[in-house]
Amino acid sequence: MRRVTLPILIFALAPGASAKVPWVKRARELGIVQIETCKSCHAERNAKDSLKEVGTWLVAQKAARQAAECDVAWLKDYYARK
Repeated sequence: MRRVTLPILIFALAPGASAKVPWVKRARELGIVQIETCKSCHAERNAKDSLKEVGTWLVAQKAARQAAECDVAWLKDYYARK
């Protein structure tokens, strides 16, 4: 019994991924077709610190707007300037 409980407990307490699949869905709903997967913003899967240009821009916008979390809708501004 103990052998089964420990792995389940570790899995249950593990932190979630920082890239959020609902963000990709929301981007598509907003008509931002450039965002196809989490790797559109992240260089590596599930790597919070490994960002591409788009991801870096979103983090900078979060700081500039003093927001608690990034907003996918901001990507409209990013792609409008390109």
